[in-house]
Amino acid sequence: MTFVFLHGSGCTNNVWAHQVSFFNNSIALNFPGHPDGEALCDVKSIAQWVLNTVEQEDLTDVVLVGHSLGSAVAMQAALLASSELTTFDSSRFKALVLIGAGAKLKVMPQLLTSLAALIEGGGAFPDYLLASNQQLQEPLRTEVNSAIINNGAAVMLKDFTACDNFDVMQEIGSITLPVQLIVGNKDIMTPVKYSEFLLGQLPNAKLNIIENGTHMVFAEQHATVNGCIQEFVNGLT
Repeated sequence: MTFVFLHGSGCTNNVWAHQVSFFNNSIALNFPGHPDGEALCDVKSIAQWVLNTVEQEDLTDVVLVGHSLGSAVAMQAALLASSELTTFDSSRFKALVLIGAGAKLKVMPQLLTSLAALIEGGGAFPDYLLASNQQLQEPLRTEVNSAIINNGAAVMLKDFTACDNFDVMQEIGSITLPVQLIVGNKDIMTPVKYSEFLLGQLPNAKLNIIENGTHMVFAEQHATVNGCIQEFVNGLT
């Protein structure tokens, strides 16, 4: 199997360092604009870019592993792949792993307006946008934070806006791929109830709730999360 890792808002592929070093045949993508090129404005556009990348690289037996925004992209990619409007061969996809996921990902309006004001005023990158990385061990924490700062506030705003406009609550049940849901029980950005909703809607899903895990649980408790993913893929036929 080929693991394709999809990062969250404002990040780059370096958040997946502990996964790429653990799983063979791993590719951790940088979404456009993170930092190269122009950032895309909505989840559907990023998902189409992922489908194009999978085709261009001729990847098969793909397990899409997404975190937060990346999990939205993974779900949207699965929906697009099975659409009658695409030429993409949906058999390229084997399964999904969704970490810190939600069928909707609403963002606090105050966060969007304050970010927009910051960009307009040319202010420094705010520390509060790095708060969710506090539990990461060094050197990964500094590497992840540096990449986010380098991508910049405008990219973060585009990503948050893409999350805010994302809503697949009505169609999520049509994803028939095997799905592993993973969430930390202390995740306040995508709380456990989001994953429980997905579990109830997806016909072929299982859920692991990680004790003391926050939104960045896959980077904080990488051994535990990697074990969950490994157990899941071992059970795929």
